[in-house]
Amino acid sequence: SGGKKVFIENDANAAAKGEAVCGAAKGCSEAVFITLGTGVGGGIIINKKIYSGFNYAGAEIGHMVIQHQGKKCTCGRKGCFEAYSSATALIKSTREKMLEHKDSALWRFASTLEDVNGKTAFDAAKAGDKAGSEVVDEFIKYLACGIVNIINLFQPEVLCIGGGLSNEGDSLFKPLMKIVAEEQYSRHNDKKTEIRIATLGNNAGMIGAAMLGF
Repeated sequence: SGGKKVFIENDANAAAKGEAVCGAAKGCSEAVFITLGTGVGGGIIINKKIYSGFNYAGAEIGHMVIQHQGKKCTCGRKGCFEAYSSATALIKSTREKMLEHKDSALWRFASTLEDVNGKTAFDAAKAGDKAGSEVVDEFIKYLACGIVNIINLFQPEVLCIGGGLSNEGDSLFKPLMKIVAEEQYSRHNDKKTEIRIATLGNNAGMIGAAMLGF
């Protein structure tokens, strides 16, 4: 009734906008945001604007295939980034490893399979557990694969990573950065994408949504 404009946007796209306005990618014209949660969400900022394709269905980063004919994804394809690099995928891999290794320290951090969360394998790996380390190493390998693909395609100034798994800090980011540095196409370029931890948390989407008209 007041003649106000209404904007509707995907949550990950709105979060990407938020991080570009006042978060980890503040001031960047080109940035990519990925969130590692139930799935792998993503948003792409080009020339400070959200990129979503001509039909508003673009930027589905989680459904880029990184393993041909790999694990089944919820989207119906096989081998999607989301099927390997989401918190859901990490939990599934952790449970499978626990069943294979009944003597693993993984069982100290999750007494039942239902208790497994995104931290379980990381906690066991930090405690020196071989099985936990194997889960973490494989997770990081696939995460790096997807991130290198994104960098090679968009060459953003900043790629920021959010979601609960980003709280793992150095145990996630140090080995991740090493692989990305070695494998990205622009590894010899003076200007390279900077990977940062998202800073706005759950507020990213709300802030981005508030900035959609700008």
